[in-house]
Amino acid sequence: MKIAMYGGTFNPIHLGHMNAAKAVVEGLQLDKLLLMPANVPPHKALPEGSASPAQRLEMCRMAASQLERVEACPLELERTGPSYTVDTLSALNEEYPDADLWLVVGTDMVLSFDRWRETEKMAKLCRLAVVARDESDRQRIAEKAEQLRVQLGMGIDIVDNPAMPMSSTQVRESLDERLLHPIVMEYIRQNRLYLPTLEALRAEVEARVSPKRMAHILGCERMAAKMAQRYGVDDYTVRAAAILHDCTKALNEKEQLTLCEKWHIIIDYDEANFAQLIHADTGAETAKRQFHMPDDIVEAIRTHTTGAVDMTTLQKILYVADMCEETRTWPGVEDLRALALTDLEGAVTSAMERTAAFIREQGKEPYYKTLDALKLRKTPVETEEKI
Repeated sequence: MKIAMYGGTFNPIHLGHMNAAKAVVEGLQLDKLLLMPANVPPHKALPEGSASPAQRLEMCRMAASQLERVEACPLELERTGPSYTVDTLSALNEEYPDADLWLVVGTDMVLSFDRWRETEKMAKLCRLAVVARDESDRQRIAEKAEQLRVQLGMGIDIVDNPAMPMSSTQVRESLDERLLHPIVMEYIRQNRLYLPTLEALRAEVEARVSPKRMAHILGCERMAAKMAQRYGVDDYTVRAAAILHDCTKALNEKEQLTLCEKWHIIIDYDEANFAQLIHADTGAETAKRQFHMPDDIVEAIRTHTTGAVDMTTLQKILYVADMCEETRTWPGVEDLRALALTDLEGAVTSAMERTAAFIREQGKEPYYKTLDALKLRKTPVETEEKI
């Protein structure tokens, strides 16, 4: 049996890792390649905001499911202390005593191999499978391979794999969908991994909207944060939703419709309500696709102008905060601000009533989803009298 161990932090595992794994499996005709996320890397600390060991393993499992003869292995995560490769190779040798074993490394790793722990022992346990990105890499590897063969008796096989120019740091910072497999990208999004800082979100949105709109957005953020503290919602979650809720507000009709076509957004409101409503749908998709926000934030942005029949606490907070933040000056806004911090359900109902009345004052009919939500909040008598 021919087995290779491919270790790393995999924080997260990206297409560069997956392409290398595929190249090694095919190049060496392996029976199995083990993706081995490290528990505690011995030479560097994981950066703040990293995925947990269990999450890194799960992402490796997802990636492995998309590759032939590749599987994720929890061996290093099950061992306490630093993850020294020689210990892992020893354990694999005991588990697969009759197997031919390879250790997969990159160019930089093989060039510094002399400084690894117990290299003499490693040379007896395995061969190196070195992934070469280009001809220059191959030449450097070949020179080092001869040195290691003489010094340690280490066997080395070179596997050609044109590399995607990326690092895990770049992937974490950009979360570019071109660098991650879709199932890994969705896991990252839904598990709230590698989220941008609030400062980064504010800077990004500020570049997209007018100063007046940004003042409203920051006011909404502050109001939503006060409400979140009162009603037990995570501070980052509510602030991120507030910062992003109007992120496409500055786009014109053509630009909005272009996003709808690009992201397959179905519009079910009439032309009279288009301007007030479209930015919520395009903003929600922007939050999802460009900022990789999880679904709770995405749906809060989607319903922040209309409300909905079954709203989460986050959706209710954003809906109300958008209407009564500090830059709003409509008659009665002070009452809604006070209600927002004492009676969330009452504030939502009051805000919906105000929205319906305002739209009718403009000679338009309120959006049906707002009316449906409001009807369920009122008794039959109140509904007949006020809606």
